[in-house]
Amino acid sequence: MTRLREAVAQAVAQNRPDVALLWPGTEFLAFGRQDFPPAVADRVDCATVERIRGIRWRPGALIRVATAAYYERRLVRRLAATVAAGEEDAAGLSRLSGRPSTIVVIPNGVEAQAAPRFDRESPRPTVTFTGTLDYPPNVDAIRYFAEAIWPSILHAVPDARLQVAGRNPSRKVLQLADVRGIEILPNVPDMAAVIQASWVIVAPMRLGVGIKNKVLEAWAAGRPVVQTPRATNGLRLNEATAALVAGAPDAFARLVTELLGDRERRHRAGRDGLDLVRTRHSWPAAAQALSRVLQSAIETTRGSA
Repeated sequence: MTRLREAVAQAVAQNRPDVALLWPGTEFLAFGRQDFPPAVADRVDCATVERIRGIRWRPGALIRVATAAYYERRLVRRLAATVAAGEEDAAGLSRLSGRPSTIVVIPNGVEAQAAPRFDRESPRPTVTFTGTLDYPPNVDAIRYFAEAIWPSILHAVPDARLQVAGRNPSRKVLQLADVRGIEILPNVPDMAAVIQASWVIVAPMRLGVGIKNKVLEAWAAGRPVVQTPRATNGLRLNEATAALVAGAPDAFARLVTELLGDRERRHRAGRDGLDLVRTRHSWPAAAQALSRVLQSAIETTRGSA
């Protein structure tokens, strides 16, 4: 950390930047520095909220919650602006700091395909869950889906399969391979191919914060996503994608089953998701929004000088 501080201090002294953009974990560089330029934190997620929701996962969680809360309160109150990817994260940072006016929501972007490749769907009805498979909220989500939702889908569509694809599957995830119709695909070399082979993507999240890139990636490939309300944080839903949000297990299972059984509706829902990311979740739009925040930080600082 000392070398990083020294390198940043040297860069600031030599270049005298108008504004600084600080990635998660580097916000401390602006603490206690009167010579530091106005700074914007691209915080993305609220770590305090995430730690509170995962408090039962491991010992020492209360200490981690308190540490995250102290740090995030300090960074929001010290910096000119803080960017979060979702409304829940922004609300958490606002409660911690008491400075809602300096917190801005800028959702993540994604690179959309030119058109859905429905010709690459698997011949077998395929439901897919993707993500880092040792991340506690993902472990909770797929086990919840396998236990509370998948049996109803399998009863209605006996030849359906559930692909669980992602990095570093935990022991609890690997155990799901014993459940009928479930396949574990660890560390796949081409996640895009897995998504394109899918009929429906699921995001049955109950824990965690931040925006779910798994949802954006599925929409960008033209695949419909059935998700819980928790998974929608930071997503700019339209009417069509909002219709595939369900909290109760039976409602979630019904939506997935209906999409598996109706090719036209499934493909229409996939195109709706693709249209949404093009209009509401493009990287150029996110970059423009961030540029406006940076410019505002410069102007505000000059105006108060």
